[in-house]
Amino acid sequence: MSDTVEAGSVEIEEIETEICALAGQIAAASAQYLILVGEFDTRRGWAAWEVRSCAHWLSWRAGVDLHTAREQVRVAKAMRELPLITSAYLNGTVSYSKVRAMTRVATADNEASLLQKALDAPAAHIERLCRGLKKAMRPTRRNGVDADPCVGRWRWDEEDGSLVLTARFRPEDGKRFLAALTRAEYERTRTDEESGADRAAPAPPNPVPAMISMAEMMCSGLKSPVVSPVAEVLVHIGDSSEAGCDHSHFDDGPGLDDETLAQVLCTAVMRTVGHGRLGKTVRWSTTAPHPGRSQMRQLIIRDRCCTVPGCGRTRFLHAHHVTYRSRGGETTLDNLVLLCGEHHRALHDGYFIIEALGHQRFSFRHPSGTEMIHAPAVSGDAADLRRRHDDIEPDAIIPNWGGEGLDLSYATDVLITNWRQAA
Repeated sequence: MSDTVEAGSVEIEEIETEICALAGQIAAASAQYLILVGEFDTRRGWAAWEVRSCAHWLSWRAGVDLHTAREQVRVAKAMRELPLITSAYLNGTVSYSKVRAMTRVATADNEASLLQKALDAPAAHIERLCRGLKKAMRPTRRNGVDADPCVGRWRWDEEDGSLVLTARFRPEDGKRFLAALTRAEYERTRTDEESGADRAAPAPPNPVPAMISMAEMMCSGLKSPVVSPVAEVLVHIGDSSEAGCDHSHFDDGPGLDDETLAQVLCTAVMRTVGHGRLGKTVRWSTTAPHPGRSQMRQLIIRDRCCTVPGCGRTRFLHAHHVTYRSRGGETTLDNLVLLCGEHHRALHDGYFIIEALGHQRFSFRHPSGTEMIHAPAVSGDAADLRRRHDDIEPDAIIPNWGGEGLDLSYATDVLITNWRQAA
């Protein structure tokens, strides 16, 4: 059939055959795509671009919606352990929808029986079946066991100065905590596009960035009691010109090296304390090194979000001095950019470089010198993809289904019983 078809110029049967043939070829091509995504994620190829995950890299570089990208990465990881399903996917006999559903419950032991079901039923049945299997296979809680009491501890690590937290929650308090983490993660990763943040995402597997955002919200939204210095972030600035003066350090906390000090001085949710020769407080600074309200408003209007290419976060942004104030940098729009907390830390850790070009223009580069650009144009040759999968049979993706309905309870019970007996 030609690439462009005029209405009424071909028989409906030919259109039907062409649709099924293309569906099989698309399945085979998407299988190869996911195999490459799995390899790329395993080798952390996305990490060189300072993005959060492989899903964010796909959203940036391949133009994939973030929620879809997360699912693709999950499926790609699962496929690496499921050779039978992967082989059928490459042969165009099962679609992405079926593979996506099966990878939620499939293991090396049960993938053969699941695959047979997928070859004999439509995608809607496989989706319902796998959802029922996942629910039935979920471990149940033991009854009659009292919940552990809430307990937690924190300490400063003496080796690297990091804060170490351990905590245990009662179920109801733990659920509330996870709900707060999920909200904080949504706010932290929200972009200008309403669909940029995933409202349906579960609680973040790494809770630390969301906990930092929760802390920033509390410090920014509530005033500290006058008599409670521990409720503020206090940084004691040492003066190297004064003999015997301590190095810069957090109040009642670890010392700070020069690069870390430069990073924390960029944030506006802290106070700095200067000391003289005798150790007495001689200067108390609030927001003097930071942009004023009017300047900050101009900065937000100009940048809108974190300026690192591919990020787009709109909450918990820091005004960063491209040329550090300690090195003579001025608090002007020509020297200020908005960065989210994660990229702000990555910058000070040396993972990428920002250069001020003048007239409020900036360039972002990898340490190797490679320029970090905004989302590149997505291009490809559909005809070439089709030529590479010409060996896929036109009816490969059509299931061996006779039109019967799905008895979900019966099918779930039979499959789980057979898997247990096989085990």
